[in-house]
Formats: sequence, structure tokens, C-alpha cells
Amino acid sequence: MVSKSTATAFRAASRPPSARARAGWLTAAAVVLVAFNLRLGISSAAALLDALRTGLGFGDGVAALLPTLPALCFAAAGAGTGALARRLGAERTVLLAVAALAAGLGIRAVPAIWALLAGTVLGMSGLALCNVLLPTLVRAHFPGRIALVTGAYTTALSLGAAFASAAAVPVAGALGSPSLGLAVWALPAAVAAVVWASVRPPRPPAVVGPACTLSPWAMARTRLGALVTAYFGLQALNAYAVTGWLPSLLSGQGMSEGAAGGVLAVAQAVGVPVSYAVLAAARDPRRLRATFAAVSLAMLAGFGGLLVAPVALPLVWAVLVGAGLCSFPLVLTVIAGSGGSAAETTALSTLSQSAGYLLAALGPLAVGLLHGATGGWGAPMAVLVGTAAAQLAVGMALTRR
Repeated sequence: MVSKSTATAFRAASRPPSARARAGWLTAAAVVLVAFNLRLGISSAAALLDALRTGLGFGDGVAALLPTLPALCFAAAGAGTGALARRLGAERTVLLAVAALAAGLGIRAVPAIWALLAGTVLGMSGLALCNVLLPTLVRAHFPGRIALVTGAYTTALSLGAAFASAAAVPVAGALGSPSLGLAVWALPAAVAAVVWASVRPPRPPAVVGPACTLSPWAMARTRLGALVTAYFGLQALNAYAVTGWLPSLLSGQGMSEGAAGGVLAVAQAVGVPVSYAVLAAARDPRRLRATFAAVSLAMLAGFGGLLVAPVALPLVWAVLVGAGLCSFPLVLTVIAGSGGSAAETTALSTLSQSAGYLLAALGPLAVGLLHGATGGWGAPMAVLVGTAAAQLAVGMALTRR
């Protein structure tokens, strides 16, 4: 005979999940799906850069500009994200952003330089809005699970980047065109837009009204705002420089385009397990400083290896660089957990990502121009070793207290 308490527990377990729980799971799935798309267009373009250059016939200037455009778009479009989100709401703004991403990637199917650049600008502007708003949305929808959800969506981001790096060359080969190989990544972006359309704002809303807003530039006058922005900019500079140019560096040393894209995929895939370890360590304030030091030192060591002997141990350098790329989820967690309100989080996120990505744009541009001017990779990699050392110094200053 079943006891009364057991029967009650069984009935409770048998009940369908509440509407609130279902909405939470749907929102989490939508956040992860959007994050999966955040680097597909960037990584695929990096892996196909040499093929695009040959097929479309552009020179060093366009070759240097193409990996730079994402960071420039992130800086320009990110600065106006707060105002747009207050007008439309954070959830609708992200929907508009993912739709712009899908449209921009689709435009790149046209085999012309103007389409490549215009589609990149439109798509990366959509990514900029998502970059700024995802930390705020995580804080608003999942206030008790910030680190967990941040880890999930940065993992999805890393998986998407690794998948696009590895698959871009064979997919373009199967389609018979590097332009079509870029445009095919509009399909998962369209799926993400459809799923995101069902996300509804929490109560209270994710982005507060005009009376409760905070200027990002007010955050720039604080120690936290200045150091977070500097660290974000340096890690993004290093990340976009290596993501945009690593396949070209390796193929210039005799490695095939497919194998070079595979090495980039390894660097990005390493971030999946390492990011969880990094975020777990970062939950303990006593270990935060050591965690910042570890990821920055890994990036510094990986860049040093690529400077000295790029094709001697490419997978070792890829693993080190991949561990260094985990500085991104680390600083995102700091942003998402900072401030006493969603308005302060949005201000810090807007400041760090708009000003930070403006600094980051110098990385791939300088690498491209230096490579074009010198005809080699020694000078560009020496500069990146210096910026990795600067990232380490800023991280130590940020975590000193």
C-alpha cells in the first residue's frame, strides 16, 4: 500500500512544469542558440580569407580590412545599443540584431567585394547588439545563475567558432564558391531568430526605463570601468587578431588551408572545457587574480610559440591560445556580476564593448598592414606578444583589490 506522503510526492513529480519554468528553459535555449551564431561569420571568413582573396581578386588593403570590420562594427553599433534597447526593449532588440546577422551573412553570397564588405558590416552590427545585451539579459532572466548561464552561452559561442573554422573550407569546396561558403552560415542565424521571437521580458523588464538609466561614460571615470574596458579591449584585440590571421599565417608557412582552419578550430574548441574551469575558479574571489593571470599567461606563451616556431608545434600553440581566449568569458562574468542594477550592468557592458572593440580593431588591421609591409609574420607576432603582456598587466591591476 502506498503511503499518503509518497502519493503526494508522486503527484507533484507528475505535474507538468509551470509556465514560468518552461519560459525559463526556452529563454536559456534561445540565449545559447544566439550565442552559437556569434562567431560563425567571423571564423568562416578567417578560414576562407585566402580563397576569397584569390576568387574576388582584392589586395592587401581589403585583406587587412575584412578581419578588422567586426571589431569596428562592434565598437560603432555597440555604443547605441542602450538607447535602442530602451526604445524597443532588450528582447526585441536582440531579435532585430539576429535578423540583421542573417541578412548580412546572406548578402555575402554575391561574389563581389562590395557584397562581402556590406554584408559583413550589416551582420557584424547585429552581432554588436547581441554582444552588449546578452550579459544584461542573463542578469535579468537568470539573476541566481549568472555564472552558469554565462558559461553555457560562451561554450556555445566557442563551439560555433570551432565548427565554422573546421567546416568552412570543406563546405565552400562542396558548394563550389567561397562566397556561398560564407553565406551558408545565414541559415543557423535564421533559426536563432525564429526561436528568439518567442522570448518575453521578465518582470521587472531587462532594460529599465529612461529615468533609471546610467551613462556609460560615467562608468569610464571609475576605476572599475576604466580597467574592465582596457582589459576587454586588449583581450578582444588579441582574440580577433589571431582568429582573423592564424589560418593565413600557417598556410603561408606551407600548411594547407584546410589544416590551417583545423588548427584554428582546435584553438577555439579548447575554450569549451577550459572556460568551465575558469568560471568555476572565478566564483571564489580569492582565486580570481590567479585565474586572470593564468589565461593571460597562456595567451602570451601561445603567441610566443607562433612567433618563434609557428609550424613546429602548431597544436601546442593552438591549445595555449585557446586557453588564453577564455579571458572573454572571464571578463563577461565580471561585467554581468558588477553594479547594483541592470542599468549599471548595461552601462559597464556598453562602455567596455564599444570602447574596447574600438581598441580591438587595431589588432587585425595592424597585423594585416605589417604583414603586407614586411612580407612576413615576425613583426606582427612580435606586436601581439607585446599586447598579450599588456593584457596580463591590466588583469593584475583589475584584480589587485
